[in-house]
Amino acid sequence: MALNNPSKKKKSKFYNNMLLAGGSIFTGIAIGIFAAVFFPFLNFEINLFALIGGVLFFFISFFIHILLHETGHLIFGLLTGYTFVSFRIGTLTIIKEKGKLKRKRFHLPGTGGQCLMSPPDYSTDHFPFVLYNLGGVFINLLFSVIPLILTLTIEGLSLPVLSLCLLFAGSALLTALTNGIPMKIGGMPNDGYNLLSILKEEENKKAFFIQLKVNALMTEGSRLKDIPLENIQLKGNPQFSNLLAISVYLLEYNWYLDNLKLGIAKQKLDAFLPHLENLPLFYRHELNCERLFLVLSEQPQNPNLIQEIYDEDLQQFIKKTPYLPSKKRLMMAYEGFYCKNYQKAIDYYEELKTTASMYPVRGEAEMELMLGEWIKSKLV
Repeated sequence: MALNNPSKKKKSKFYNNMLLAGGSIFTGIAIGIFAAVFFPFLNFEINLFALIGGVLFFFISFFIHILLHETGHLIFGLLTGYTFVSFRIGTLTIIKEKGKLKRKRFHLPGTGGQCLMSPPDYSTDHFPFVLYNLGGVFINLLFSVIPLILTLTIEGLSLPVLSLCLLFAGSALLTALTNGIPMKIGGMPNDGYNLLSILKEEENKKAFFIQLKVNALMTEGSRLKDIPLENIQLKGNPQFSNLLAISVYLLEYNWYLDNLKLGIAKQKLDAFLPHLENLPLFYRHELNCERLFLVLSEQPQNPNLIQEIYDEDLQQFIKKTPYLPSKKRLMMAYEGFYCKNYQKAIDYYEELKTTASMYPVRGEAEMELMLGEWIKSKLV
């Protein structure tokens, strides 16, 4: 069964590039019109140094607006009853554990930052989610307007200062548009798309709540196996085209994994297989990693299936996710069960312990350490 479609991946990458290019062009035109209307007397002379400097400042501004965007989620979350769990920019992650702030390291491919919070109690009648989801967009829009107001109210601004203000406003607007207009980027839904999904269906609201609540509990140290299974289950038939629901189904898979019920865990994972091609690349890779782990644990002498799953794309994905302890656990199983290289498996076990110590979600890290111990016991 071929699980990776090169044509589909090329199309997805093409659409993403076109989307980013379109957003950048629109932003550039908007800022250009603003400058032409309000500052017609200025003569913008372009030279190579100014062009390079402008591009560099634009990307630096874009990074700043990622920080402001995540801060917006934090502010509007706090205003609507959410509590702080973690805040990440790049790989630097600040978490709240037992009432204290701690520094961790984590990175999720395709994301520049993330603010996660613990939601208020769930209610079908009243559960706040709009401001939390759009808080980042609101802050980006605010910081796109402020520089423009400054350029209009402060007289005598030099051309370089004016240019920097317009670039800063432009990068803020681009960040707001790419997060606020409902769309999928790299197959992953942005804030606007998530909000639209939640507004459409009550179960999506429940899925959103479960994700945040379970993450908060596990960050504080709770294990998935200690959470009642019915608390992480959705009603109705599985919806494998719904990424909010899929994240909850994966929690259920991990619940069985945490209880070492590998047979039932495999059943949960197998339910994804007919829908794998339609999932974003990140989810496909994650699911294939778990498929590979279960095959290694139960059928280590099935080289054809192992080589089919562990293709070049999956190998590259594993290399790009060094902060995930699950990948150290997977490679420990690969080296120990399949390659019969005990020393290399133990090396990955040591890496697993190091990665787990810096991982922001303590409950998940402890589950991975337990699985590492389980693999180790099978190798002796």
